[in-house]
Amino acid sequence: MSQDRDALGYHWVMDLRGCPFELLDDLDFVRAKLVEVTDRFGLTLLNVQSRQFEPQGVTALGFLAESHLSIHTWPEHNYAAVDIFTCGADTQLKAACEFIARTLQADEASVVRIRRGIAADEHARLAVEPVQLELQSR
Repeated sequence: MSQDRDALGYHWVMDLRGCPFELLDDLDFVRAKLVEVTDRFGLTLLNVQSRQFEPQGVTALGFLAESHLSIHTWPEHNYAAVDIFTCGADTQLKAACEFIARTLQADEASVVRIRRGIAADEHARLAVEPVQLELQSR
């Protein structure tokens, strides 16, 4: 993605559909993949909090030096919501989103990239842009 000097940070918001129930309801798997994505894509993981819900569902939150990464799952709907918010550059975040979508075996991914903290004189510019992901393994 191109860098905008007027943005203080980038917020990637991803809806994943068609993910297998078993993956989305596995706390250890979701937590491990959150840690793996930070390692693979140069994010500085400070702490991880996670929780298994009853009767199903998982939330994993990674506190990053750059901001945060969260994965919330609804296995009964084969759905996961993922947020990655970073201050500074976001050159690796599209690849990080693709990795998460493939790891959770999503059939569909809807993704937007939001430029956060844009300069006051930039109101005319679009702050939210849709992003197309490649879901097939390379």
